[in-house]
Amino acid sequence: MSDTDLKKEVNIIINKLISLIDYFGDYSRNHEKYLKELLISEYKILLTKGLTLSEIHVIDCIGKNRLPNAKFVAKELNLTKGAISKINAKLFDKGFIKGNRFEDNKKEIYFTLTIQGKEIFEAHKKVHDIENKKIKTILDQYKKDELQIINNFLDDLLYKL
Repeated sequence: MSDTDLKKEVNIIINKLISLIDYFGDYSRNHEKYLKELLISEYKILLTKGLTLSEIHVIDCIGKNRLPNAKFVAKELNLTKGAISKINAKLFDKGFIKGNRFEDNKKEIYFTLTIQGKEIFEAHKKVHDIENKKIKTILDQYKKDELQIINNFLDDLLYKL
């Protein structure tokens, strides 16, 4: 491959990466859209609760972990404890989470999901499963050595930029 062809190929790759970055920049909006579509089709009653994406991710974090507290959720989601407290207050009011205290520690509140919270958790999981399946279908087209190159490339982008 000549230097000119190599430069063209590199420019094509850079342009595709920019498009991919734009796509993932819209990921949050698309993710919320898919989730709302799923809620409309399967959990219509829950959609009327007006959940934000942040609230759904807090529900997801609580659902994935055994008795997390606000500090844990804040750390997992890279949010402040104050932000988590506000979100949790809304989730309490909407009936999606409940607080629990242990006998030996009356100060700390640990969270669990209500039945409605579990339904949101499952809907969110379905959306992620659908999105992951699409990516897996694409990756299944590649051989093991090609996947290793892709993996190395992604590592370089993540850790060397």
